[in-house]
Amino acid sequence: MDAQVMEFSKLLRARAAKFALSKSCSKGIFVFIEGAPYLGPWVLLKGSVVLVKSSASGKEQILRQVEPGEVFAEVPIFRDIAWYPINARCASNCELNLLPIAEVRRLLQTDPKLAWAAARALSGRIAEFRDVIFELTLAEAKQRLLRYLLRRLEGRPNAAFGVVRLDISLQDLALLLGIRPESLSRALTELEAAGKLKRLSRQTFQLFLKQITRQDREW
Repeated sequence: MDAQVMEFSKLLRARAAKFALSKSCSKGIFVFIEGAPYLGPWVLLKGSVVLVKSSASGKEQILRQVEPGEVFAEVPIFRDIAWYPINARCASNCELNLLPIAEVRRLLQTDPKLAWAAARALSGRIAEFRDVIFELTLAEAKQRLLRYLLRRLEGRPNAAFGVVRLDISLQDLALLLGIRPESLSRALTELEAAGKLKRLSRQTFQLFLKQITRQDREW
């Protein structure tokens, strides 16, 4: 999670704790759908949520995976729109909080520190989507996969060991990376052959960090 988004998420969660509404969702359930009335931003407490855009023909693209502790669906607050502009689907069983829009707006209007954190978080979102656009248009499948796995390590207690466990399905991972499932399988095979990772189980991978170059990590 972007550091600026993390800062805003922690601050808003603390300020809004007394009026947060709890919700539990099973894997595959939509937290909200595109076009539904906007009730406010959400906080993911446990599990994994993916943000999905769908075309009229039913084709899906996962734009982002939400991290536990993260506030999401906050952009409509600042754009003054009355609906959710995207779908949010639980990629696993989830625990969430809904933060009612009226209370969040009141906090932002009366708390300068929170408002500044929100502005910084929006700049972090812009940087995130810049990277998404670059990956979807210019990076090869194995580059997208490796950088995703490296991002999953960031800030984790045992990051130095290089073990990454996915909390979304491989099908959702392919959608997130903008590639076909067979391309994902081929990318895994190529990275294993290059000595950069080893598959420990269906959703657990060992990254060999000393074999991953600076070029692998950067654009």
